Amino acid sequence: MQEEAANKTLVKTPLCLTARNVIPRCVHPKELNLDWLNKIIFKSASTDLELLERNTVLERENKQLRKELLDQKLLLLEYKTSTEAKLEESRIREENLLRSNEEFKKEIKQEQEETNKLLKQMMEMFQNQVKP
Repeated sequence: MQEEAANKTLVKTPLCLTARNVIPRCVHPKELNLDWLNKIIFKSASTDLELLERNTVLERENKQLRKELLDQKLLLLEYKTSTEAKLEESRIREENLLRSNEEFKKEIKQEQEETNKLLKQMMEMFQNQVKP
């Protein structure tokens, strides 16, 4: 019955570990070698530093690339506006050339009609002189 009472008390109380239970008594704090722990901490700190340095380098590159992209966008915008202006100018010039070509055709046609009239008059005069 005593064993059962002892078992019941062990079950009812939570299991608790203390440093005395884990660390043997023969180990003294002066003999503890925690170099491996320092290596892990320094290693993780060095990787963090490397990541920070790489991050700053990447941020610098990112800023440079954004600046170049903005410069290229500005150049593209300037190119588009100058191209559109030149296209508009050439369209106006083409319209003027077409208009002047039409006017020239009208003038040529009018002069041709006048020349034909004069030729007809000359032919009539020539025929009138030949018939007496």
